[in-house]
Amino acid sequence: MEERVDLVIIGGGPGGYVAAIRARQLGAQVALVERERVGGTCLNHGCIPTKALIHSAEVLRLAREGGRYGVVGTEGARPDFPRMQERKAGVVETLVGGVEKLLQNHGVRLFQGTAALEGPHTVRVRPDGGPEVLLEAGRVILATGSEPSPLPVPGAGLPGVLDSRDLLQIREIPSSLVVIGGGVIGMEMALLFHFLGSRVSVVEMLPNILPPAEPELARRFALLVRQMGLALHTGARVLEIVSGEDGRLGVTFEGKKGPETVWGERVLVAAGRRPSDGGLDLERLGIARSGRAIAVDEHLETSLPGVYAVGDCTGGALLAHRAFYHGEVAAENALGRNRRVDEHAIPYCIYTWPELAGVGLTLEQARAAGRPCQEARFPFSANGRALAMGESVGQVRLVYDPEEGTVLGVHLLGPYASELLGEATLAVQAGIRVQEMAEVVHAHPTLSEVLGEAAKAAAWGEAIHCRKM
Repeated sequence: MEERVDLVIIGGGPGGYVAAIRARQLGAQVALVERERVGGTCLNHGCIPTKALIHSAEVLRLAREGGRYGVVGTEGARPDFPRMQERKAGVVETLVGGVEKLLQNHGVRLFQGTAALEGPHTVRVRPDGGPEVLLEAGRVILATGSEPSPLPVPGAGLPGVLDSRDLLQIREIPSSLVVIGGGVIGMEMALLFHFLGSRVSVVEMLPNILPPAEPELARRFALLVRQMGLALHTGARVLEIVSGEDGRLGVTFEGKKGPETVWGERVLVAAGRRPSDGGLDLERLGIARSGRAIAVDEHLETSLPGVYAVGDCTGGALLAHRAFYHGEVAAENALGRNRRVDEHAIPYCIYTWPELAGVGLTLEQARAAGRPCQEARFPFSANGRALAMGESVGQVRLVYDPEEGTVLGVHLLGPYASELLGEATLAVQAGIRVQEMAEVVHAHPTLSEVLGEAAKAAAWGEAIHCRKM
């Protein structure tokens, strides 16, 4: 069977399905090819299921700490993990089903199967059952996502050694868990299972955890993690994973004191993710790469004219919201518009407790780029809403150009830091001056007041509700 459309998109994750919807908004006939369910890793196996379980763990944490809020009888609260998993599955089903309905309502043709890119205008779809479909298109967008980075050490294939997708499907909380990797996935999972009651150890090869975060805030968070009771081993290169006689798994690493071994009922390999080409034979078509990633220009077009790529498969920051953005840009350009990608204000969020989040340059990055820069800070301990919540740990760090007054970056460690990024991202994206940000009226009491106070510290030399830091 052969069909002709304006645009074929390979991959129905965040970049792919957004590109499909945007293209339909612009009047194109669109075919979307996905071999599993739409939503990609984010909706099905990553962002959404992880955050659903994290929220359950936060509710459990608050219940156990009820005494400090004047609520008695909650100290013995315990997790019902099967019900947590059931709730997580319900959240995922609701969101994935919602995306499927959106695609249907917009008139996107969804083809379930494996795609083969046979030329710049030809995609062959091989469904699990039924006849093959040959799609002829004016343009093609590749949205093939990413995959877990393998851990090339002996024992990585032992039973009980899991990746994040596997760990999200377990039915019982492990009594102990060793997490290999102190990046975003590793630390989110570590805190999740710590709050659920597991004894958690984290083994990280780099000197510090959470390399995407502002360095000083990441160091402060590492101190908090250790105070919570997690064992954190940094500067530790994993040598092997072994199986003990008692059924536990041992992770042996070369640490600061020589070889050490930590033991756990389960081991999570969270060594990061890498771009995936979805099994497409890109070299045969002359599509250039940048390392493992698909190389694109500022319009997200590959080296093969008429073929675009979006999201994780292009490398860079592997973030769902970046893929959303890419999907919009590529769809518009594939249909004749001229929109350039600008990634200087792509925010990051780390859903630990407290959360870390940020956008734009850190002070170190601004200095390395030769930008005039200074930093203003404001602590959550001086914020009324944070104190009322009993969650006053953390601070905001606002990086700005003292000559032009423009906001260069905003980085936070604190309660619900991810929810404060909207204003911060707008400030960085639009090049808002700290004086303008300082004059914005923030509702009181809200956590967002920390941003206004930091802006006042930058513009006026001192915040209102805190002495100069």
